Amino acid sequence: MPPLNLLVKPASGSCNLRCDYCFYLDEMDNRETASYGFMRPDTAQMIIRRAMAYAEQAITFAFQGGEPTLMGACFYREWLRLVKKHNARRLPVHYALQTNGVAV
Repeated sequence: MPPLNLLVKPASGSCNLRCDYCFYLDEMDNRETASYGFMRPDTAQMIIRRAMAYAEQAITFAFQGGEPTLMGACFYREWLRLVKKHNARRLPVHYALQTNGVAV
């Protein structure tokens, strides 16, 4: 099996900008539930646990949004801790972050 690549949307479509070109601007304004809120810790743990059990080679967690930095540094520190906890096979783990850079 090829490496596992997961797209993670921890902040739903929430963003700290309102760029005219962003499809989420229109999407969130026109759907019944504008935002599904921020990812709960138990959801993050379930994603990590299942991904680590499923992956056979390297795994990449790519964070996207909305704006994933709205989750704050504590969320990502806890994510790293959980990956370390559940990575019993010591698979290579990579990360990507698609951000507007405002909170960086």
